[in-house]
Amino acid sequence: MFKLTDKQWENICERVDTCALTGAAAFVASIPKAEILANGPLWCYFYALRHLEASEHSIAQRFHGSQPDNNAIVYGSEKYILAALQRLLAKETQPELLLIESSCSMSLIGDDLNGIAAKAAVPCPCVTMDCGGLVGGFAEGYVKAQLAVLEKLVDEAEEAQPKVINIIGQTDFYLNGRADSKEICRLLELAGYKVQAMPGSGASIEQLKALGRASLNVVTQEELGLPVAQYLEQRLGTPYVLAGLPYGVEGTMSWLRCIAAVMPAANMSLMEEEAQKTQAFLHGQLNDARCQWGSLWYDRVIVSAPPTQALCLAQALRQEWLDTRQLVVCCQRALPSGKQELYCQEADSVYTAGVDKMSLERMVESGESLLILGSSSENALLHRLKHTFSSCTIASPVKEEVLLLEQPFVGITGSRYMLQRLWKCYIDACLQKQSE
Repeated sequence: MFKLTDKQWENICERVDTCALTGAAAFVASIPKAEILANGPLWCYFYALRHLEASEHSIAQRFHGSQPDNNAIVYGSEKYILAALQRLLAKETQPELLLIESSCSMSLIGDDLNGIAAKAAVPCPCVTMDCGGLVGGFAEGYVKAQLAVLEKLVDEAEEAQPKVINIIGQTDFYLNGRADSKEICRLLELAGYKVQAMPGSGASIEQLKALGRASLNVVTQEELGLPVAQYLEQRLGTPYVLAGLPYGVEGTMSWLRCIAAVMPAANMSLMEEEAQKTQAFLHGQLNDARCQWGSLWYDRVIVSAPPTQALCLAQALRQEWLDTRQLVVCCQRALPSGKQELYCQEADSVYTAGVDKMSLERMVESGESLLILGSSSENALLHRLKHTFSSCTIASPVKEEVLLLEQPFVGITGSRYMLQRLWKCYIDACLQKQSE
């Protein structure tokens, strides 16, 4: 049997993640009319491009590479950057914001990226940074780009307005990120708030400049948003709340109450009405399913995803969606605050990649019914271990499905969708047992 060492499990979790160059590009790619120049070898460019294209198929029109040769390691990459900028600026449509980021190898050279951008007479705001894997993973690059862009754009003269909030910590480049952001925005606006901006989910340059109009910043995915919320509090005086992600119907209402405790909602009754109607609908539909297939039960459930998502989703799993003997959470990185209990009190075990030494082999036992909510990477490992399991994909990469519809995982709409997927997994497992 194929065996996984502790180090191999850690490497697999990190393999689900991507490098900081990808994360930084993802944040800037979310801004309409912004463009990115990745200064590094073609391998780095296509590695990032492949990840970004999964969420935005046309991103290659705004994501460019300098393609330096081996001599650049010794003599610098200035001429390659200038040539790439010349091609980029010769386009008919000019960028309104430009990110120039250097990969790991190019970062070691020490090229003056700001000086090169000035020599090229870049006509728009330009953000430059060293941003390869040496900086860290997706979240580190994403946060670094956010802070650099906001440092350049935010208007400190904007005055805070009542019932106006920013959502900090969303990204279109997590699986279903765009659909989740739309559902979060819908929930908040139905409750009576005005969402001023969602950096990372389509916020324009004008919206980013006006972040100071918000009276509260709501941090959803902590690893992407907490350092930014802290920066905005220090610079603009805007308070923030660590809300997490709203999974499940009850979880969504708890999430809204967390925000309302800091800034009261004007129309909470509308949200309560929608939640009650949805609960009644689900009760009726799922009673029929239970009568035919029994309770939605697994001996063990493993959730493997970025930390805020994994913890918040695990909370909804046990409180609302299914029953299990053991619930295990594998976070792809540590939370900046270290406050796992803020998002989840229901997990039996919580592991963090690169911190806790735990192999996937020791997380599962032969003969037990197993459900894993993660990516295709975890599925591939379990297949190699020859375990029987059910899987529900919640994170990238995705190889076993073709995803054509944008359906949220979060919120009340997302609760219906997730329950549909979980019951499909369970019924398929029941049918498989009957056929054996």
